Amino acid sequence: MALMQVRGDWAPMRGALEKIAAIGRSPQAVLEAIALELEDNTRRRFTTNVAPDGSQWVPLNPAYASGRKPLPILVQSGRLRNDLSSEVRGHTIIVGSAVPYAAVHQFGATIIPSTKNSLAFNMGGKMVHAKKVVIPARPFLGFGAEDRVAVVEQLHLALELAMQAR
Repeated sequence: MALMQVRGDWAPMRGALEKIAAIGRSPQAVLEAIALELEDNTRRRFTTNVAPDGSQWVPLNPAYASGRKPLPILVQSGRLRNDLSSEVRGHTIIVGSAVPYAAVHQFGATIIPSTKNSLAFNMGGKMVHAKKVVIPARPFLGFGAEDRVAVVEQLHLALELAMQAR
């Protein structure tokens, strides 16, 4: 059997390993950094009109689009995009919006009149009546490929900083 024995001062390596272990025991700072990255990625989807899975959002109805500002699909007032927030609860990262219509855009919805025979609204400068209105899902919340990259980058940065601090 061949053996090799290495002697020396292992304190720097022990110190770095202890700092890496500390990340696992108390990951709050790393999770908060990841949460901010995920929030930024989510906000970027409002510019790219792309869902977390990489699919394009359903385009706006041309008649509806003609009567609104020429902005990205889910940006009219900016309220939904600007209300995005992230939070760390224990070992869980939460990214979302408290805007009441956020779920409608995330999951889609069908609006039907509750007291009348039809809905009436202005679209493209004309009054329109419809039995129902279908708003397609345009998912902006979720965990996609760019989010996985952000998590790995933040973990890499945390480990790199732990290895440098002696």
